Amino acid sequence: MPLSKIIAFIKQEWHRFNYLRITNEEKLSSEEELTNGFFQEILGSNFSILLALATAIATFGLLSNSAATIIGAMIIAPLMIPIMSLAYSLIVFNFRLISYSLVRLTFGIFLTILIAFLATEIIGFKIPGSEILARAEPTLLDLGIAIAAGVAGAFAKIRRSVSDAIPGVAISVALVPPLCVVGIGLATSDFDMATGAFVLFLTNLVGIIISADVIFLWQSYGSWQKAIRPLLFLTISMIAISFPLHLSFQKMIAENRVRHALSEYERIYGTNVKGFISSVEVKLENDKLLVVVGIIREPKRLNEVDPQKRLKFIQQFLAEKVGKPVHLKIRLLPVEIIDYEVVAPGTENN
Repeated sequence: MPLSKIIAFIKQEWHRFNYLRITNEEKLSSEEELTNGFFQEILGSNFSILLALATAIATFGLLSNSAATIIGAMIIAPLMIPIMSLAYSLIVFNFRLISYSLVRLTFGIFLTILIAFLATEIIGFKIPGSEILARAEPTLLDLGIAIAAGVAGAFAKIRRSVSDAIPGVAISVALVPPLCVVGIGLATSDFDMATGAFVLFLTNLVGIIISADVIFLWQSYGSWQKAIRPLLFLTISMIAISFPLHLSFQKMIAENRVRHALSEYERIYGTNVKGFISSVEVKLENDKLLVVVGIIREPKRLNEVDPQKRLKFIQQFLAEKVGKPVHLKIRLLPVEIIDYEVVAPGTENN
């Protein structure tokens, strides 16, 4: 490609990038007006009521394993207000707004956890469903979602053309549901689940604030001199949170590859292995994977193949596909199907 075309392409992309910078006509409000707007939102009287209702809806949705109900709770949850207010107050370093935002956010966190805890205790819920478990193991993907949501939320606050996007931002990033899972975990004494869910909330909180601050500063709100210390602290916090997120992400990728490899094993060799699989557990052990596969078989078929021979063959196949040494365990679960029949009255002779 000629150098002139490359330069022209770079100029074109640069103009498109600069188009994202806000203009005076596009500005939804000035810095002073935006500050006053945040004060009005943060001091609104409906915050507690809406948050309590959103928490109740989200908790019931989590307990009933209903994704649609949880999404509905995200729409009405006002927890994004103090977070965006806190993000903005850090770059303008308005101590009064920082204080109000922190108080409102802290109150919202404790209120959400308390309501979820009490609801779970009253209902007597004990076994978590998939919607709850999905929020107990955050990964780097959740951090990416939080960063993108912070960017969208900041744009929605300052640009007229995207000011209606706030509900979509609330849906995209989970704020209330993870806190509800914390309350559920505490009520069921599952502290690992509660810890994982709270890490997810912290991930969302830090990711949203950092990305929103960058957008606010880029759009000429606040100043880098005032924001440098808070941003440095938040960046260090995000790096610290990223370590457990990275481990969870690696585990998720490994489990996905193992499941895909098992599916491919069945497709290539035409065995019934996948059809009998009841569970797949994957754990990271340094540079190798511990894979435990539970397989349901009829008792009479347990000795049809040599277990050790099958084990080594599958182990080699998985190691080749996953790209890591695999410590494989296959757990055969003998299941015998017994049919009983009771004939309906009046049909004995039919």
